[in-house]
Amino acid sequence: MRNAKQPVAGTEPAAPRQAVADNSKFAVPLADGLAVEAVYYGSGTLCLSTQVGCAMGCPFCASGAGGLQRNLRLDELHAQLAAARERAFRPARLTLSGIGEPLANPEVVARFLLERRKAGLPVSLTTTGQPLARLASFLNLPHNGLMLSLHAGSPATHRRLIPRGPDFEALWRLLAAAWPRLSRRQRRRLGINYLLLAGVNDRPAELAELARRLQRFPELTLHLLTANRVAGSPFTSPPPPALDEVFRFLAARHRHVRRANRWRQRQEGGCGTLVVGGAARPSAPTGLTTEQYPAPRLRP
Repeated sequence: MRNAKQPVAGTEPAAPRQAVADNSKFAVPLADGLAVEAVYYGSGTLCLSTQVGCAMGCPFCASGAGGLQRNLRLDELHAQLAAARERAFRPARLTLSGIGEPLANPEVVARFLLERRKAGLPVSLTTTGQPLARLASFLNLPHNGLMLSLHAGSPATHRRLIPRGPDFEALWRLLAAAWPRLSRRQRRRLGINYLLLAGVNDRPAELAELARRLQRFPELTLHLLTANRVAGSPFTSPPPPALDEVFRFLAARHRHVRRANRWRQRQEGGCGTLVVGGAARPSAPTGLTTEQYPAPRLRP
C-alpha cells in the first residue's frame, strides 16, 4: 500500500513553499539570443511569459513596447520553471501572466496546462480574451484560474487601454452565453483584472458601468490592481485614499472584490514591467493623457 505522503507516479513532490522576503524578477535567455523575464513572488507563485513581446499594444505596459517577435515554445516555458528552481525557488503554483497573450500561443499553452496539471503544479493564466473564439475553449480547460484583463467599464476606455484586444461588447456576450454551461467551481475560478489608472479608468461613470456589467456574474472575482512604475510612462494609480474610495464603491455593488496583495504591490510585482531582452522601454503614449479627466469623486 502506498504511503500517504508518497507522491503519485508522474507527479512532482510538493516542496515546502520557500519563504522569500521579496519578489525576484529574472531574465531567462533563449537559444536565438533573445531573453524573456519571469518573476517569482514571495507568496510562492511563479509568473511565466508565453511570448517574446506582445501585440496588444497596451500603452501602460512595457512588455509589448517592442511589439511581438514570436511565440515561445513549450520547452521555453519549461525553461523558465527550471531557471526559477536553479535559483532555489520552489513555486507552489504557476501563472501565465508575464510577457505575451496566452491565447495567441494556444497549442503550447494548452499543453503546458495539461502537463503541469499531471505533475501536480496548478497553472492559472491572464488574458485579454483575444481572440474570443479561443477564449471560449480555454474557459473549459483544466486551469487553476483564468483572469480577464479588461481595465475598463466602457468600450471606449477598453479600446484606449487595450488597442488590439477583443471587441468589448462581444466579450461580455461570450461570457453571458458560456455562463450557464459552467459549473459553480468553474465560475469561481474566473476573474476580472482591473488596473486602476488615475484619471483614466477611475471615474465614477466608468466604475458604475463596470459594476452594472458584473451584476450578471455574481461569482466573478474583481481584482483591483495598482500600476508598477514603468520608465517613460505617465500612468500611475490613484493615491491610497482614492483607492480605498474606489474599493468601497465597487464592494458595495459586487460581492467579490479584492485588492492587490502585498506581493503584487511591490515594484518587482511584474504587472506591466516584464520585458524582452534588448527591448526598448515604452515612450509616453499618444492620444491618451492623464490630464484629460478630473479626479473622481465617488458616492458609496
